[in-house]
Amino acid sequence: MMAGSLHDMHSKRNGDPKGAAPRFLVFTSAFLFRAERYAEAARSWALATMLERSGFRVFLFGPDCRGYQVGSSAPARPLAPEESLRHPILLKLISMGPVKTLLVLMRALSQGPWSESTTACVVLHNGGWMSFAAWMYAQLRPSPYLHLDLMGIADQEAALARYRFWKGKARIFRYALRKSVLPSHILTTVNAAHAEAIRRLYGRDAVVIPDRLPEDRMRRLGSLQAPTERPTTTLFFMGSLSSGRLDLFLRVCRDLIGEEPSLRVVVCGNGSDLERYKAEFGSERILFPGYIGGQRLLGYLADADICYSDVWSEIGTPYKLIEYMAAGRAIVTHKTPAVDDLIADGIEGVVCEPRRQDLKNALQSLIDNKDLRRRLGARAREKAIALHTVDWRARLVALYQSLPGWNGLGENGPGSPDPAAQSGA
Repeated sequence: MMAGSLHDMHSKRNGDPKGAAPRFLVFTSAFLFRAERYAEAARSWALATMLERSGFRVFLFGPDCRGYQVGSSAPARPLAPEESLRHPILLKLISMGPVKTLLVLMRALSQGPWSESTTACVVLHNGGWMSFAAWMYAQLRPSPYLHLDLMGIADQEAALARYRFWKGKARIFRYALRKSVLPSHILTTVNAAHAEAIRRLYGRDAVVIPDRLPEDRMRRLGSLQAPTERPTTTLFFMGSLSSGRLDLFLRVCRDLIGEEPSLRVVVCGNGSDLERYKAEFGSERILFPGYIGGQRLLGYLADADICYSDVWSEIGTPYKLIEYMAAGRAIVTHKTPAVDDLIADGIEGVVCEPRRQDLKNALQSLIDNKDLRRRLGARAREKAIALHTVDWRARLVALYQSLPGWNGLGENGPGSPDPAAQSGA
């Protein structure tokens, strides 16, 4: 799939035969055809679609996607991944952070006929190595406007995850992120806690564009019926099983299993701790089905009565929390500034301290009270719907209109560049 042919084809289809509309290239290290699995991919689609609906022509680039033009009716994922990535060995290689980020950077720097006409580049920082790519891109291709979307503070996340060589990587990520933040024309991020951290660390203001689910995902989760009367109560978790993140939760579940004969626990996900968890906690009533995605995951959510969300980062927004809310399930989680933006204790869920007895009491309050579960689930869904009806396009347009060289009133939409300003006249 060649960029030039995409450009010509879609320009004519969208009534822009001269290709004059402002052109945005959005680069992400997330695998875009896995939008339902990775929060990074879902945010890539959501932000790119928002830009497209603001009057720009937007093309997505990722490890598995080259030059996909986003349209108003774009699906939550490309129609198909690149054929070259179907080989399992190649896919495993490209899944390595430095490799896939280098691939995306090479695509960003080799757009051929697009290079001179690109209006802005949006780099989605969805992994520590992507900050390095953004820095390199700003050095080698400084002419377009650079929009950096920060989903996290990479060196802090490396310290929390403690994966292999994390200390060395944290230093690299810290240096590269500073180098990419400073030359960026626009900074956006996921919540107020992240914006405060960016202001404190880098002295820059970031505009908050909250995480949101792809539209088709939101519709499917919103269509799930409230849990029906049944003899068992299902406690559900989905997410990464690594870095000991679920140790507290599973110890509490083991305690509750002995006290609540109707309780059943389902833990979906993969990670370095999966086999240890199976050996230590697995039983007929504590199940570890592994990674579950797509329509099957909706089935698991439909069976859930209570959903648990761990807190991995003090400032990160747990993406699973938004999905639980949209599904209308009763939620138990822990208090952080990011969680406070979504869940009020006793209103949309139960929020407790990450201590064994506190978590046990929170879960038990829902296990023993079906009416409370229904009430909290309904309010959580109402909150999710309200958050997804907010149109953030005006805020994005205002960001670009505030840049030198953008008049905001041109013939080609709200983000049209001002030729006179660009030429220095």
